[in-house]
Formats: sequence, structure tokens, C-alpha cells
Amino acid sequence: MDIFLVEDSAAIRRLLAARLDTLPGARVIGEAEGAPQAIALIDWLQPATVLLDMNLAIGTGLDVLRELRRRGYKGRILMLSQQSAELYRDLCIKAGADGFYDKGSGMETLFSDLDELMQSERAAGRQTRMSPLLRDTVTGLLGQVALLERLDQVLRVLRVDAQPVVVVVVVLRGLQSLLLSHGPAATAPMLVELGQRLKACTGESDLLARHADEQFALVVSRVASASEADALARRLTESLSQPFQLAGRPLMLHCSVGVAVYPRDAISARGLLNLAESRAHGESLPADGSAVVH
Repeated sequence: MDIFLVEDSAAIRRLLAARLDTLPGARVIGEAEGAPQAIALIDWLQPATVLLDMNLAIGTGLDVLRELRRRGYKGRILMLSQQSAELYRDLCIKAGADGFYDKGSGMETLFSDLDELMQSERAAGRQTRMSPLLRDTVTGLLGQVALLERLDQVLRVLRVDAQPVVVVVVVLRGLQSLLLSHGPAATAPMLVELGQRLKACTGESDLLARHADEQFALVVSRVASASEADALARRLTESLSQPFQLAGRPLMLHCSVGVAVYPRDAISARGLLNLAESRAHGESLPADGSAVVH
């Protein structure tokens, strides 16, 4: 079950994510602390379930609930609140919520209900299976599944001191059409050069992966500040903006870079990747949703 967390407190998001990790089949794929970001990311990712707090950094949970339903979001929305249940439950249900849970006394009921829902999904065979691909066969870079597993391991180690981790997603538009038009043999040298340029911008301890057909992801765990992350993004953009060679002719690819920083922006592996991906795409988000395995 793909779950999106909307909660203004990073500490509470961390606790929710840790508890959801214990439920077989639960996957936190995104996070937001305010209404605008929550609406944009949920509209794009289309998760199966949204856990939505009433009090947010910007706007309210009720704002998000109403706007998502207005946009036609069909997923499950479960409201969380420390306010009086009698005051807000009926209001939220009428606005389209599927459930309402008191954050003080109803959290175990929430997790129990989610567990039952996922057991039903497993029985019906509706849960998504992740691809077993661990490495991209052309570039030799990590595949998406291996990247998610290793990023999750890095975050588990660093949760004690909350040291910054930078996740960068690089989108090279037009790459997939070139692969289809010229074939694997002709494009293989260009892909190898692409991987070499990416590696030249990273350190030995950094993780680098082919994130999707036109996307690459980089995880840097040794950064002192967000400004270092911005500098890394500039280096990547400058390197990939230089022409490649394809069949003996120079070729330019349009490059865009998105950055997300742990724990400032998100605390889960998929949350960081999806946020960096959305920032790389900017206003032209993928029509079919995220490339991250859900």
C-alpha cells in the first residue's frame, strides 16, 4: 500500500514512518508539511492512502481534503487530529474523508485498520511487486530497487544524529527516444559516458543509480549544509550540459536537476526520491506519475 504523510512535525512523520515500516506491505512514498506541497505531490503520485493531519504548517488538513476530492482524487484519506473528534469528525467525513483518528488515543486503531486493509489487498492479489533489477545492464549503475534499499539503510544509520543526506534526481529529456530510434548498440557508448560524467561529480561513498529510463539518482551522505547540495546540483548540470557523441556527431540533451535534503524535506527514502524527482520535473510533471517504485 502506497502511503503519503501530511504532517507539519518532522518528528511525528518520523514516528509514523517507523511504525508503518512494521506493517508488511506499507510503503511511505511521500511527505509534506503544508497544504500546497501536499496537494501537488498527491495529485501527481496518486497514492493509495493519505494520512492527513488537521493542523499543517501552511493551510489545514481540511483544505487539502476538499481540494483533493475536488480534483477527483479517488484514494483513501484518513484524517489525524489532536482536536476534539466530536467537533471535526462529521465535518471531515462530509468533505470526503474515509476515516478520522485521534492522535492521542486512536493511533493503534489506525495501524490495526491499515494492517487489515493490506491483508485484504494481499488476499486479493492487488499489491504491487517491485522489479528485481539491481543494476542497469548498460551503465552498470545501481537499479532503482537497490538504490531504495541502500538509501533506507543510510537513513536508518543517520536517524540518531539527523546528519544531512542529499538526494539528487537528474532528468535527461529525450534520452529514451534516442535509445528507441538508434538502438542499444549505437547508444551504449553515450550511456557509458553519461555514467562516467555522473560519477565524476560524486565521491567514493556516494550512491549513484539509473533511476528510470530518463532519470538518474544520486545520494550524498557527507554534506555539511544545503549550500553544498546546491553546488552539487550546479556541477551536475554543467557536466551534463556539455555535448555527447552519438554516431560520431555531437548531441545535446536537456538536463534538469531536483534536490531533496534529509531531514529538512523528508525522512523516508521514497519521500526524498519522489520530492527530488518532482523538483527536477518542475511544472512538467510526468503524465503517468512518479517513476519511483511504489
